[in-house]
Amino acid sequence: MIPTIKKKNIICDRFIDSTLAYQVGGKNVDIDLVNFIHKKILFKIKPDLTILLTVNINKAFQRLDKRTFKNRYDKFSKKFYKKVQNSFIQKASLEKSKYFILDNSTDSSLVEKKILKKVLSKFNK
Repeated sequence: MIPTIKKKNIICDRFIDSTLAYQVGGKNVDIDLVNFIHKKILFKIKPDLTILLTVNINKAFQRLDKRTFKNRYDKFSKKFYKKVQNSFIQKASLEKSKYFILDNSTDSSLVEKKILKKVLSKFNK
């Protein structure tokens, strides 16, 4: 039985697209398996807006080097992260109206302002 879905505003930092990019794009997990699981647990819930922050891979690793605590994903190779980022970008190119893509390589506070503006405009629709 499919539950009744009420329209709600939900903000989360990882969702379906992250699973697809990291597991399918990065680790080569079978996409049909991932889609099956998403369908079973999420029913028809999908994001209306995905903010994709891209970054120069060398800049990303400079940031990782500054962290005192690293999780298991922080220890993966540049090749892995290139595959993940390319997977995100490929998905975004297929659903351009759903994605807001920003280059986050510069460490600029302007990125935060652009994100806030985009999110607020989405809520005000």
